[in-house]
Amino acid sequence: MKNQVFYLFLSKLFFFILVLTSSEQLAGQNITAIGPPIDFSAGNEYDPAFSNDGKLLAFVSDKSGQYKIYLSRNMGDSWSEPEEISEINNFNNGEGNIRYPSFNYDGSVLYFSADFEKDSLNVEIYYSKKTNNTWSEPINIGFPVNSKNYDGQPSISADNNSLFFTRNVNDSKLDDVDCKSIFLSTKNSDGEWQNPEELPIPINTGCEQCPKIGIDNKTLYFTSTRDGGKGGFDVYKSRLIAKNVWVPAESIDTLNTENNDFTPSFFFNSDQAYFTIEQADKKLKMSKIYKCTIPPQFLPAQNARLVGTINELSSKKPIDAQIIVSDPVTSSIISKYTNDPENGKYELYLPRGNNYQIDFHKKDYSHSFILIEAKDLKSNKDITRNISLYNTIKLILNVFDQEIFRPIDAQIEIRNSKDEIIDAPIEKVQNGRYTIDIPLGEKYKFLLKANYYETHSFDFDLTGIVQFDEFEKDAELIANKVDFIIAVSDEATQSGLPVEVIITNLDNNEVIRTTATAGSDGKYTIKLRDGDKYSVSVSPKGYSFYNTTVDLKKKQAPKKLDVKLKQLKEDTKLTLNDITFEINSADLNESSYEELNRVVKLMNDNPDINIEISAHTDNLGSDAYNLRLSKRRASSVEAYLLEQNVSKNRLISIGYGESKPQYPNDTDEHKALNRRVELKIIKIQ
Repeated sequence: MKNQVFYLFLSKLFFFILVLTSSEQLAGQNITAIGPPIDFSAGNEYDPAFSNDGKLLAFVSDKSGQYKIYLSRNMGDSWSEPEEISEINNFNNGEGNIRYPSFNYDGSVLYFSADFEKDSLNVEIYYSKKTNNTWSEPINIGFPVNSKNYDGQPSISADNNSLFFTRNVNDSKLDDVDCKSIFLSTKNSDGEWQNPEELPIPINTGCEQCPKIGIDNKTLYFTSTRDGGKGGFDVYKSRLIAKNVWVPAESIDTLNTENNDFTPSFFFNSDQAYFTIEQADKKLKMSKIYKCTIPPQFLPAQNARLVGTINELSSKKPIDAQIIVSDPVTSSIISKYTNDPENGKYELYLPRGNNYQIDFHKKDYSHSFILIEAKDLKSNKDITRNISLYNTIKLILNVFDQEIFRPIDAQIEIRNSKDEIIDAPIEKVQNGRYTIDIPLGEKYKFLLKANYYETHSFDFDLTGIVQFDEFEKDAELIANKVDFIIAVSDEATQSGLPVEVIITNLDNNEVIRTTATAGSDGKYTIKLRDGDKYSVSVSPKGYSFYNTTVDLKKKQAPKKLDVKLKQLKEDTKLTLNDITFEINSADLNESSYEELNRVVKLMNDNPDINIEISAHTDNLGSDAYNLRLSKRRASSVEAYLLEQNVSKNRLISIGYGESKPQYPNDTDEHKALNRRVELKIIKIQ
């Protein structure tokens, strides 16, 4: 008993000396070139594991009497005081030993192995998730990774798709050394871990431990007792060159000593490795973490580190999203990630050898993507891309007439896939132009309604990939048409006349010429736009011209015109419509010119007629005044025709005053009808 106590005392004393002395003073230990250990605490320290960004270092210490995980933060020139991860260490009342931490791609998940069931043979792999700097209780990774055997020493790849770990195979031991085999489990397309497979030679040769997959997802570091080592477990490196094909393992002599040397941990863009050297003599238990510069040939392949934030476009608040990395040529998915929902940050690593398309998704939000060229990386590269997603888009809707492209004010109704009307903000920017804010993630049907137009509908699908927050769309409305009949006949004989009918749309300030197809008995059926106002003109050679307006806005507007034309012969009288003058003046109003131009056309189409221009008044005022006024007005009409190159010898102007009323001057309406200008054919040459 005394000898045991004395031996324990000597062991502790020797360990204390080991910590305080340099590596050169450790007799028999070939670690002179490595330098002194990094002392984080007073106990044995194992299993260093970096987050890929190098900000966190997790390791295991036995200073509490059990193996527990501690966390230290990179302070630049030093590391912070290690802190326990209590959510993990105190799980199951603190029972069990915890070993071999491994961070995922962005340091938000920590994998490790533990025997929480108090049975050292039942070591299994667990993980813990970090939220708001708080770690969750351990979560068992479950079957098929965990089995009835020992399953431990996990290492998760930076692409989040591969989990390397070790198993006991037939409880094999070599000279009382704990030997394991390295296994690999990969995720399927649904993100589920598949049945693990034992890695082939040259990885597994009989006694391996502690796999660590490099940040390039291809360089594997592990420890082995294979022939040719310096003693105990040594560190080796291999690289995946094809599916399940690994190059021969190389010994990393820079790290290896005569003791047990365990797998190094790196972080991005650093050639510094943190690793464990354990006293080879199991009776004298000592283990410390060391740091060493690694030659370039042993480092992982170059990577592009892509970091940034994912925010909502308008509010700038962080949002959680899915990040998908794919091959831009084949569109095959390489890996999937998520960001931190609390701050929107994301971090991922893209190994040299490929170009990448990075897609950012969130349900009912827009889609964004970027292209990263990493095929020929010469060195590690930092890339920052901040992403803004949005859950509504702005639709600029232009509503116009299909035929004449006139803007139309319309009532807009929007229904979702459940045929429910949605209350989307609609703003009228100008006539026929609207902006509408529409939520993403639905299929919509738009219904546009406007007076005198057919209801127009179109589908707008926002369930797929949306990369723009503003769309512009044109909606063409079709005018309702009515059948309008014009019957043109000779006033004297009542027989139909084949003539040209010219219709002018007065609402849109454009002349629409329509040549009607003659029907039987001089009837013409013409389709007119419902709700518009038209001028209808008929001016066949040898007949009087005809002009009237048709207002289809009126509910009781006629759908037929009976046009009676007078044949041009001597003594034929034509009353001119819409010839008006200034009050008590012979000055023509501008509105009279259209009718006067019809007279000019009549004279040009019938060069063999001479006409008398006669002006008439009502009975207001004296006879003499009205006579003078009517003469002056007749002369004004004659002057206009002369200006339009109608020959003077074909014109006579006469004023009749109030002497020839058409109606009794007993009402305002009759008086207005008596104030008129007429034409009379006086000669046909």
